[in-house]
Amino acid sequence: MKDTKLYVETCQVCQRDKPRTQAPLGLLKPLPIPERPGESLSMDFMDTLVTGKSGMRYVFVIVDRFSKYARLVAMPETAKTEYIIRLFKENWVGDFGLPKSIVSDRDIRFTIELWKAAAAEQGTQLQMTSGNHPEANGQAEQLNHAVQHLLRHYIKPNQVEWDEKLALIASLYNNAVHSVTGVSPNSLVLTFKPRLPLEFLLPENQSTAVPGTLEFAYRYESLMQQAVDSMHKSQATMIESENKHRHPSTFQVGDRVWVKASELGQEHGISRKLMPQYFGPWEVLDIVGDDPDGPSYVIQIPGHLRAYPLFHTSKLAPLEETDQFPSRRSMLPPTMDGEVDIDDLLTTGRCRFQDQQAGAVLQS
Repeated sequence: MKDTKLYVETCQVCQRDKPRTQAPLGLLKPLPIPERPGESLSMDFMDTLVTGKSGMRYVFVIVDRFSKYARLVAMPETAKTEYIIRLFKENWVGDFGLPKSIVSDRDIRFTIELWKAAAAEQGTQLQMTSGNHPEANGQAEQLNHAVQHLLRHYIKPNQVEWDEKLALIASLYNNAVHSVTGVSPNSLVLTFKPRLPLEFLLPENQSTAVPGTLEFAYRYESLMQQAVDSMHKSQATMIESENKHRHPSTFQVGDRVWVKASELGQEHGISRKLMPQYFGPWEVLDIVGDDPDGPSYVIQIPGHLRAYPLFHTSKLAPLEETDQFPSRRSMLPPTMDGEVDIDDLLTTGRCRFQDQQAGAVLQS
């Protein structure tokens, strides 16, 4: 019975096709809290899936990681890196100056050399997440959800005027008390709470402290400390909750691992629901990051796969193998390296080689 269990556990086809029910590998390690507003930003592009009357489809999301203050900028689907740089300068740098660091995903507009050169010129460090790991850019991702939620309340059924509501959405968000800091983003960035419509009907509750006085400075310092304490408490609670059922990653260079199929491209005409759960196994080439459990890994994926080879540990699974069954043959198809000759296609129509399952007979 023990041999049967080991045989099944080390079956490569089973490992490839079966979903994992265990918690993902890797312990949650949030980014350090910035020291002050404007020091570190998170950026993302939110696709509304609707092209407005003005030709805009995306929202360029910029959020300050300390105060949670956000700027929402509409942009067209065809926006290039040069356009993004101009939007950033006009909608952030002009008001708040240059950040020390920017956290983003690996969108092509953030990985292109022009963006890297612009960041280097202004002394800004780029911190890019591994592919398809939105948790690492949680500030922007959480704001995306909030923006979508608010837009639903204010747009018309045809949705084509969504970009005209962005200023209102940003105002509502920045004036609301944030759940992480315990204060509104505007209070931390502007040092006061802007007066809103209908507030004239309510009793005056603004501070009477005059800017430039010691009382004003003390009040603002107290507000900043409240935000820092609240962020530390929120991080500690999140780490305890998320890591309760997680385990550190133990992958080392040279190990062979499985990569989630959802992290790789999809062949034309193939249903993702019926695809294997994982592809591989492939070798670990490098460990990226300062943490000892290696949050992300460089994987030796085949050359024909158009995917960035850096994967977070939560997107990987260990290869279970044994030498106890030497007569067992591998049931996995050979992995293509992108350099083979094709003698005869078995499929007709368009075909994009986005994974190792190729409908072709190869010359021997």
